[in-house]
Amino acid sequence: MNIAQTQLRSSHQSIKNTLVEQGWVLLRHEQYDVASFSELMSRLCQKLTYDPARENVTRQSQKVDAGTQAVGLHIENGTTPLPPDIIAFFSEKSASQGSQTTLCDGYQVWQSLPETLKQKFAQPMTISRYLPKHIWQRYVATALNISDAEQVTPHNLQQFIQMIPGQSISPAEDEGVQYHLKMNMVRSDNLKGVPAFANTLLGPSYNYEKPRFHFADGSEISPDLIAELAQRCESHTSEINWQDGDIAIIDNKRFMHGRREIRVPLENRKLYICMGLGMKPDF
Repeated sequence: MNIAQTQLRSSHQSIKNTLVEQGWVLLRHEQYDVASFSELMSRLCQKLTYDPARENVTRQSQKVDAGTQAVGLHIENGTTPLPPDIIAFFSEKSASQGSQTTLCDGYQVWQSLPETLKQKFAQPMTISRYLPKHIWQRYVATALNISDAEQVTPHNLQQFIQMIPGQSISPAEDEGVQYHLKMNMVRSDNLKGVPAFANTLLGPSYNYEKPRFHFADGSEISPDLIAELAQRCESHTSEINWQDGDIAIIDNKRFMHGRREIRVPLENRKLYICMGLGMKPDF
């Protein structure tokens, strides 16, 4: 990298300040490629995390491949016990039609909800889904720093379940498990420390079985309420019209994101994701 390229880029301090205050930041015309994008996230985050169902393109970054259909608003890996604090997308090749990433400020959504809905979501909900063996093995391998996922045993899985409160499992077919996780749909553990409606209630299940969501009283969330929430969130949603080389860095525990339908062949779009826990204080 030469000095001219360095000067074109936003300072780490400005990225950090904007991310904390506004909840996301867009870096445009700053001469990034996949390698420098990966390096930026390595410098920003205390620890990088990975989705076991995604393909890596570098050691730090993974390919975003969720078909062409529109994707509902969600926080990344929000049905897992350790969703990333920060996520970032790099658009190496941007679709000419559609594929806009949607961004919804969960803080604004929470402020706008009527008191009846605030009370309804005051307690954690239970997320339930089936996880096949290869998925729970890969996730536990990453969490416990086991190099070979195929060597992860049911004992390792039980170790992981006991490490983080709110998790439970029961045996299922083909060595899979029925997995249950209690999780807050409204969270304040974001970079700004504000209450945010930030969850996966409206989100996709491209690589996994669609989860079920139950309130604390055991009742399952209704399709009508899902539709109402989608409408309320849409009024607080903006779009990123991607340009080649763009990077968007997002506070994953404040902002939900999704995607409009991709209206070009998938080979005409290349988008990568990097995820991390904790922001380095010296970034």
